[in-house]
Amino acid sequence: MRRRLLYLLSFVALVLLASPLSLGQGHEVIVARVDGAIDPSVARYVLATIRQAEIQGAQLVVLVLDTPGGLDVSMRAIVQAMIRSPLPVAVLVGPAGARAASAGVFIAYAADVLAMAPSTNIGAAHPVALGGQMPEDEVEKATSDAAAYIRSLAQATGRNADWAAQAVRQSVSATAEEALQLHVIDLIATDVPDLLKKIDGRTVNKHGRSIILDTSEAPLQEVVMSLPEQLVHMLINPSVTYLLLAVAVWALIAEFSAPGISLPGVIGVVCLVLFAVSASIIPINWAGAGLIILSLIFFIMDLNAPTHGVLTIGGIATFVLGSLLLFRLPRSFQPAVMPQAQVWQAPVWLLVVVIGSTSAILLLALRMGVKAQKLAPVTGRGALLGAVGRVTSIQGDLATVQVRGELWSARPLENEPKLKKGDTVRVTNIEGLTLIVRKEDKE
Repeated sequence: MRRRLLYLLSFVALVLLASPLSLGQGHEVIVARVDGAIDPSVARYVLATIRQAEIQGAQLVVLVLDTPGGLDVSMRAIVQAMIRSPLPVAVLVGPAGARAASAGVFIAYAADVLAMAPSTNIGAAHPVALGGQMPEDEVEKATSDAAAYIRSLAQATGRNADWAAQAVRQSVSATAEEALQLHVIDLIATDVPDLLKKIDGRTVNKHGRSIILDTSEAPLQEVVMSLPEQLVHMLINPSVTYLLLAVAVWALIAEFSAPGISLPGVIGVVCLVLFAVSASIIPINWAGAGLIILSLIFFIMDLNAPTHGVLTIGGIATFVLGSLLLFRLPRSFQPAVMPQAQVWQAPVWLLVVVIGSTSAILLLALRMGVKAQKLAPVTGRGALLGAVGRVTSIQGDLATVQVRGELWSARPLENEPKLKKGDTVRVTNIEGLTLIVRKEDKE
């Protein structure tokens, strides 16, 4: 009996091992949402989602895509992960009003199932340099490489390769209905539940395996970006990068105007660190960043060695020049990054607002500094001469007088009567730490 039971258990184990219950044959569906530019943080998020789905043995990964484009290296990392995964990966361009432009087209074409929500569009994948300019020969090389890449993706998934090449070379775009007619997408779905109902029973070929999807009542698990990934994703924006540097300058100006480890100093240092993180991903012209930092140095020098505003005016000029050069790379250093739907430049209105605000702050501080220089001193020798005080005690030949809230040793002028407690005196001279005073009328 024991031997028969052992044989039965062995037979069941062999059947289970031989049955298709491995990766891709689970019941759960993992959902990830890609919203915004395709950058390294988004790539890490998508790769981690696919890896988690593989570990859990899910049957499908769904990417809800809404992107204007992004970095080529990040896009390729996502595409490679989608292709290499043993799990089917579906892409839904949604919700309504979303788009899959530039790098998003490549990610969409790499999907095993591609759907679009109504009122969405796909296309416009022509290569664009990060700095907004690219030599003609570099444009042609990048365009040819992108067209060949997307054709290979189209051939692997059986989609319209000619339209994909036109999206790269001519920046054509299509609505959801047009994309369905052109055999660019597989179906139109309003949202993820609608997509799962429509692809239920569909057979997907993945690495030589035929996988039948069972998604009509599949449980959904949505994976969200971690806080560090969300922070990095937010920082990869030219407007945010420029604002971080500008706020750092403002905060450090406030800190050096009133020295001491205080809130402005902390804010300035934090903004500089975040700017360095952002600048490590977005290519910037470090000459422009250097000019902006130099404007801060000029103003600090003007605070400590007043030059009647000469260095402050120079600081404003260098800040303006640095702002204009910050995202304008020299042609020899412009990377031919593709595909990229948006030029990595801060908008003109933001430059105008920040430059105007900075100039106003510096000019206001300059005015206050000049005004302060004209005021009578409140400390030091100049503040004591001529000041009026009161005798608080007498100790031998010296008296103790209170002047401007401080106690000083004092003695009267020669040929002046001795001081008495309560006398009102005026400081006429200072000898070391002793005040020379003259008795004043009580009035």
